[in-house]
Amino acid sequence: MRLPLRRSAPADLPDEPAPATTLERVPRPTPPRGRPTAAYAAVLDGEHLWLAVEAAPGTLALRVDGGDEVVPLVGDHEDTPAFRSVRADLLALPGADDASYDVVLLGPGGRSPKPVWTPPLALTPGAAPDGPTLVPTSRDGSRRFALERADDGTLRLVRTVVAEPLPRLVSVTTTPEGDAVELHVAGAMGGELHLRSGGPGGEVVATVEILDGRARLHRDVVPLDRGRRLAVTAGTATAARPVARDGNDLREANPATLLPHVYLDDADRPLWRLVWTPDRTLGVRVPPRDQDQQEDDS
Repeated sequence: MRLPLRRSAPADLPDEPAPATTLERVPRPTPPRGRPTAAYAAVLDGEHLWLAVEAAPGTLALRVDGGDEVVPLVGDHEDTPAFRSVRADLLALPGADDASYDVVLLGPGGRSPKPVWTPPLALTPGAAPDGPTLVPTSRDGSRRFALERADDGTLRLVRTVVAEPLPRLVSVTTTPEGDAVELHVAGAMGGELHLRSGGPGGEVVATVEILDGRARLHRDVVPLDRGRRLAVTAGTATAARPVARDGNDLREANPATLLPHVYLDDADRPLWRLVWTPDRTLGVRVPPRDQDQQEDDS
């Protein structure tokens, strides 16, 4: 006797299809009538302001926040039919203290300065606050310049004085023998390079002399039994600062830069290697000696 096949009942279908999900584009804010508008604004190297404003008659300048003093922008000015632009030297600004400036456009014939309006900085090319890069300090590490947006949309330049600039790694080379690295360190307030366990404020486990701004770190100087992560500081034993990357413009420098590894003769894995730590200062990483354990690159 053949039994008929039984089919499962169809699932209940909705009476109407679900409405399609649509993404609403956030409208771009529009400048107030009569305000000059920034098309590009950025401090890229820590010392210069790149600024382009949609074409309008006048000269780009800075006005001290909360005052009437206008400071000219010293640099290379270039005008086109579409834009008025400048590459300004920020180190030429007067004063050596913290300061805040509104970016303004001085009208011809002595007219009152008009504040330059900018969209939110995340929408302004060159000025986005997030991303893989950051604005470094000035080359000597003494000043930091940043762009901000006031509540009324005015583009603002802020200068901050760095109280204690960090020593900077200008260059690093491996010796011809491959048994040491030579570090060129600038800005150290003392003549010693230290390796410290437990971070920049930790115990000094090795000391190397700095001569004419250079320190040679031999492979035998690095202790292999004092922890896998050692901080590099420069100065004196009692007053030392972490060594930072010169002109650092990367939030995470370690994956994007190549630092030397030091090997023992023909070994296929390094004794130790230089690294950039998450706080963008120099460190030494000692790989695990267990051959079965893979090196932790985190």
